[in-house]
Amino acid sequence: MDFSPVCKYFSYITFFLEVFLCFVTYIIPPITIMTGLICQNIVFWAILLQQSWGFNVQKIKVWSQHAACWYWKIFSKIWHGHEIIGQENIPDSGPALILYYHGAIPVDYFYLVADTFLKKRRTIHSVIDKFLGKVPGVASLLQVFHCEAGSRDTCVDILKAGHLLGISPGGMYEAQIGDNMYKVMWRARDGFAQVVRDAGGSIPIIPVFTQNIREAYKSLNFGVTRPFWVWFYEKTRAPLVPVYGSFPVKLRTFIGSAISHPSTATIEEIRSASLEALENLIKTHQKCPGNTWRALAERVI
Repeated sequence: MDFSPVCKYFSYITFFLEVFLCFVTYIIPPITIMTGLICQNIVFWAILLQQSWGFNVQKIKVWSQHAACWYWKIFSKIWHGHEIIGQENIPDSGPALILYYHGAIPVDYFYLVADTFLKKRRTIHSVIDKFLGKVPGVASLLQVFHCEAGSRDTCVDILKAGHLLGISPGGMYEAQIGDNMYKVMWRARDGFAQVVRDAGGSIPIIPVFTQNIREAYKSLNFGVTRPFWVWFYEKTRAPLVPVYGSFPVKLRTFIGSAISHPSTATIEEIRSASLEALENLIKTHQKCPGNTWRALAERVI
């Protein structure tokens, strides 16, 4: 018996249900995420303005950083029951490169930065997309937490100075085009590997993945729309794929063991080992395809 018409019909129903969910929940991410970011940005804008006038604002800036981090820590616990497993793999001192899987909205990375600041007293310097740096209302917040669309040379300098550096090689492409199969979408990118080699080669590389991140926030890039969005992003680099959700699913961030390479390691060896480590982390901790109902049930089961 041929069930293909039934399967096709079911796929159409699923698609239109997701489109309906997108319309219903599209406004929630700006409310839950952007509101917090903008309010914090106003505080840091005022602090940096006072600093530019010559006032000593170091103490109040650090207090405000703690307050911002506690906000995201509390928000993550209430909204997602967020847990971080493997925090001990982030060193208390010295340089390290954190490679993370990029969800549709990387709230899990916000949570990791906040947790590391509160528990380790360390700020993760973050490489962000140039588009994010142009978004109005967040510039001061990004500056205070050392988020910038850095060049390869600036990334090398950050590691040589003994800081933590966070990079998602998949970047905006992975955020926009990724789906609930959780495929790592680095394409041919190897800039982070060149950074590690130029910084001395022996820099620890730490893979990070958050379980169910694609169920918390979704990109409407599947079904009949997917070929268009892939083509559109490749042509324009504009992150216009609709993102919706903010579903209160269970999130667990897994921090893998550090990978170290000898100073003689090639760029391809560093890249391949790092990719394998991140893919193994996903394979171990994520059921694919991801399912929102299952992820919601994990809040209580």
